[in-house]
Amino acid sequence: MVEFDENDLVNQDYENTTTKGDNPDYTAIRDRERVNKKERYEVVYFCNAFVKNYQVPKTKASFQKVEKIIRMTEASSIVMRDKLNEFVAKNWNK
Repeated sequence: MVEFDENDLVNQDYENTTTKGDNPDYTAIRDRERVNKKERYEVVYFCNAFVKNYQVPKTKASFQKVEKIIRMTEASSIVMRDKLNEFVAKNWNK
């Protein structure tokens, strides 16, 4: 599967920096459990992982659809990766 990057995102209002103590090349337990939807690299990682792991087309359009879904108002309080995956899957065909 092709990996999409920050140039494939629809929105460009993400922070391009990591939070203190955060490393885009290292995922600790907390990083594997939570998604910071304000950080560009975390959104890219999440969108790529969803497209890769779910039965959706492996396309840029799917990558961008995941991004749009996680930005829905109803998803604003969801930070746990497993719950966010469930939300995207549930809203995929809406």
